[in-house]
Amino acid sequence: MVTKNYEIVKKQPAAKFYYRGSHTHPVRRTVLIIEDLPKVLIGYEVREGNDVRTVKNSPIKSYRKDRIAKGGDYCRLPEDAKLERMDLFTLLKSGL
Repeated sequence: MVTKNYEIVKKQPAAKFYYRGSHTHPVRRTVLIIEDLPKVLIGYEVREGNDVRTVKNSPIKSYRKDRIAKGGDYCRLPEDAKLERMDLFTLLKSGL
């Protein structure tokens, strides 16, 4: 099996957010972004809920920006929940 490695973006490569995919409620995600399109984020998903992975074992997934949950969308979400972009140092400092 051949695997391809993608370069992550240089400017603010990490993103934390709650995503409302096919779950009944938004799930916390942490992604290392490889492409930032106007309507879609694409990247290595290093955290999905409580599951934390290494970059080597992380799947590449795409996320529609209009499906990223914001604070107040659901009663169980924190009020300050939103798409949060950061550099790698800040991600390491704050944790996944």
